[in-house]
Amino acid sequence: MENSVCAVIVTYNRLKLLKICLDSVLNQNVEISHIVIINNKSTDGTSDYLNGLDNEKLIIKNMEKNYGGAKGFSKGVEIAFKYTNDDFIWIMDDDTFPDKDALDELLKSSRILKKDFGFLCSNVRWKDGSITNRPQIAKDWGEEVENNLIRVNTATFVSVLLPRNVINGLGIPTAELFIWGDDTEYTTRISSKYPCYFVVKSKVLHYTAKNLSNITILNDSLDRIPRYTYMFRNLIYIDKKYASKKRVFRRFLSEFALIFSIIVHGKDHKILRISAVIKGISKGFFFNPKIQYISK
Repeated sequence: MENSVCAVIVTYNRLKLLKICLDSVLNQNVEISHIVIINNKSTDGTSDYLNGLDNEKLIIKNMEKNYGGAKGFSKGVEIAFKYTNDDFIWIMDDDTFPDKDALDELLKSSRILKKDFGFLCSNVRWKDGSITNRPQIAKDWGEEVENNLIRVNTATFVSVLLPRNVINGLGIPTAELFIWGDDTEYTTRISSKYPCYFVVKSKVLHYTAKNLSNITILNDSLDRIPRYTYMFRNLIYIDKKYASKKRVFRRFLSEFALIFSIIVHGKDHKILRISAVIKGISKGFFFNPKIQYISK
């Protein structure tokens, strides 16, 4: 089938949301060929639910433990590439609910671009309709604006369409980029080689507890603060790999400016928040994971 698509969904302990996500993907107004579901050792009945499904489109991988989203997406893209011949891989979290025509709009944009792109990302909204998961807009953002396409440099793994040839040439998401930044690195890797676009008409709902675009280390809850060490580590690594030395230096300065902001404006537990930033910066300068390439 021309323009065949394999979806990749990564899930952990959100069975109720997974069911809605899966239903949304299966009921797109264009046919989905396959769906790879990576279950990160859920303990809420997800394994039993998935194992009880009888649908030849589904490829289910129950992981032996919760490896996190980065390894989940890495494994999911690898499986989709190796075990299907689909033209595109469409990746998302389990709390992503695509509109009925979300995939159709991505594929329409692919045809407009004559498949000359690295990735296409959807217009992501939160529960109240506000914008979330904002992509980084490219300097030459307006070259396809008449087609409702905005050129971008990065996107989150909340509805991203990847051509098979791009994965073949540039590899899969890096599993070592734990917690945050795996999507930023992967989409930066791709946009450094290909034009990539935000598709205005492809809409999805990201059903998170809070609009993550409004959450930072300054105001995030205490239990999530240790995650920021990985985020800052990964951002330093990404800039080292893809940006200029000047950009790396600016990143370094901005993180120290953030430390000052935490001192002045931090919600609470300021020492813990500052420690996460400093640890992330120091780890980032020595962090250098290898890109994994796959072959059929």
